Amino acid sequence: MLTSCKENQYLVFYFDDGKNVKYNLSTGETLGKLGKPVKDIRSQLRGNDLLQVINSFQDEKYRKFLIFLDKNFINKSHAKNHYYGRVDKITNVGSFLSKIDNYKFFEQYFACGIEKLDYKITYKLNDIPKNLIKLCKTHGIELNNNLIDAYKRNPDLFSNLLNYEFTSVRKVNIEDILYANDHNKNKFDQLIRNYNYKPISLLQYIDNLMTFEALDNFHSVASELLDYCNMMSKISPKYEKYPKNFLTTHKIATRNYNRLKEVFIEEDFKKVIDLKLEHTYDNYKIVYPKTTQDIKDEAVQQNHCVASYIQNVIDGKTHILFLRDKENIERSLITLEIKNYKVVQAKGKFNRDVTKEEQSIINKYNEKLNKIYIKRKEDVAC
Repeated sequence: MLTSCKENQYLVFYFDDGKNVKYNLSTGETLGKLGKPVKDIRSQLRGNDLLQVINSFQDEKYRKFLIFLDKNFINKSHAKNHYYGRVDKITNVGSFLSKIDNYKFFEQYFACGIEKLDYKITYKLNDIPKNLIKLCKTHGIELNNNLIDAYKRNPDLFSNLLNYEFTSVRKVNIEDILYANDHNKNKFDQLIRNYNYKPISLLQYIDNLMTFEALDNFHSVASELLDYCNMMSKISPKYEKYPKNFLTTHKIATRNYNRLKEVFIEEDFKKVIDLKLEHTYDNYKIVYPKTTQDIKDEAVQQNHCVASYIQNVIDGKTHILFLRDKENIERSLITLEIKNYKVVQAKGKFNRDVTKEEQSIINKYNEKLNKIYIKRKEDVAC
């Protein structure tokens, strides 16, 4: 039974008979079982293969360092092989031990408790933020150059994402976000950079979509959300960034996209604006849109097809007005269509029906419209 340890620059191998062998990592010299220098350590460790030698080390951190070398040892003489990341195993114990000192750069990472490490890492341990090392140790994340670069750009993002509990989003999804090496292909990152999403809120939203709307692929959800933002942002800045019914909203957005992109002559629209149709009742106000963009904004906020009525408004066939709460006049509530001085349609978000209170306001408004109609009819007669 072989047991081993590292003492300063020596690897010391202990045998059941009480004897030991010392191997100098710096010089490659070996002190045999008799305490005298020997040419080749292989003769001293005969009967033990490389795996047995590695597993004989009692210090778990050093043993993991040796396993790391065994797994990722790159043979420089085979550099002409153009296989990216090719690993050539060295099974000879003596050859393996002779290479350890060349890779002592990596030993320091395992000594501080890092479990996973990319063999292509170039950062010195002292140049890596201590909080990142702690996160890697706590969450078992591989430490690599991309991760370090990303952490230095936004350290708070890391701590928040990794310490938050999610229902459907997995740790591997978070890792993909954190150290993606191509941020132009990282949909999550694009949503943050291009559309000002907050990382935690965005991740919570995606988690909810995966949990409650049966969307099971993180990257697919992020991609669809990015597609939604790309479309809606070209139409109106007032689109909802976290729609509750995302699948329905995305479907409506896709269907209405070309229609909403249509450009109208604003001067023609302004000619049909009738401010006398505006009115205030109790806590509500009915307003006439000032531009065709206002109607597009309404369509985006309400997720319905009111934008398809713009040309009819310009042509004098109908009027579109908005019922709003006076305390929140910018927020869409109910969209009204007026024909022949009567409300013929009143729809809320996703074409929902109006409430009793809203219907009461609309009934009063219809009375107002009837008076306008009678007054104008009299004026024409005169």
